[in-house]
Amino acid sequence: MIFVTVGSMMAFDRLILSMDKWALAHADGEVLAQIGGGAYQPSHMRWTRMLSPSKFQEAVSNAAVLVAHAGMGSYFVAAKMRKPIVMLPRLAMNREHTTDHQLHTIKWLRDKPGVYAAMSDDELDSAIEKAMAGGHVADADFANFAPEPFLMRVRQFLVN
Repeated sequence: MIFVTVGSMMAFDRLILSMDKWALAHADGEVLAQIGGGAYQPSHMRWTRMLSPSKFQEAVSNAAVLVAHAGMGSYFVAAKMRKPIVMLPRLAMNREHTTDHQLHTIKWLRDKPGVYAAMSDDELDSAIEKAMAGGHVADADFANFAPEPFLMRVRQFLVN
């Protein structure tokens, strides 16, 4: 199963529309999407507006691949659960975010094991194919970046 998430803060209709098209073209694959408050409602994949933290964790656990916006939270979840992740950055020019910081995030993450960058909608299919054939996200050692008590609180927030 592919689990698609737009995060909890903002809609990302471009990602959901692109994944709905992907689901139509790959009818043999199972896709579940957490679409948030977006206007576009998929017709070719299962979807929900939001999942409880436990249902979110279950969806990630059951997924072969995650597809998400290029947010650090998405990366941390994939790393913690050791799942390959395809990331499509939100773009300020499309009014998907107020800045293009996700472009910088994906440029930093794209060479990490298990991270597959789709810099545009047209690259999603190829990135998903690579993620399905590739490996999981390496178990990230975040201890080099922040104190362990802080990391424990972040892990609890993201996974629970």
